[in-house]
Amino acid sequence: MRTPLLPFVTAAIALAIVIGVARPVVAGNGTFTVAESGNAAVIRVLQRPSRTEVATSAALRDPFFTQDRAPATATASPTIPSPPAPPAFPAYRILGKQQDEQGWSVFISSPGKQGQVWVVREGESFDENFRVSKLAPPVLILRSTRSRQSRTFDIGKDEE
Repeated sequence: MRTPLLPFVTAAIALAIVIGVARPVVAGNGTFTVAESGNAAVIRVLQRPSRTEVATSAALRDPFFTQDRAPATATASPTIPSPPAPPAFPAYRILGKQQDEQGWSVFISSPGKQGQVWVVREGESFDENFRVSKLAPPVLILRSTRSRQSRTFDIGKDEE
């Protein structure tokens, strides 16, 4: 809200009349000067600070001051951290297969574990975290018991 300067001007003129008619009043940048013979009396007009001055002065005094917060248009959803990636599927090597009266079995080795060979059938687990999901030549499917990873191997045709 802007205050009109008319009441201040009239007050300055009235003050000039009360002080003395012989002294002229000069208007300047928001101030009025009453000229005397050797010295000048300055009358300042009181004005309310503008919003930008208030925001600037408040920002200088209060580091947490915010002038006008914009209304949130969209609610920010918290980011949910993704679960850690499952370990990479080991590079198993199929050494061979064998059929007997109980069905098929395969010989599996791991390059990280030299000299260790697992002989497993369909449905059996090995190496603590893996299971033979399907064993039907020419396909062998190994699944991780900790994650949903699986790997398919070509073990060759059924040779009779």
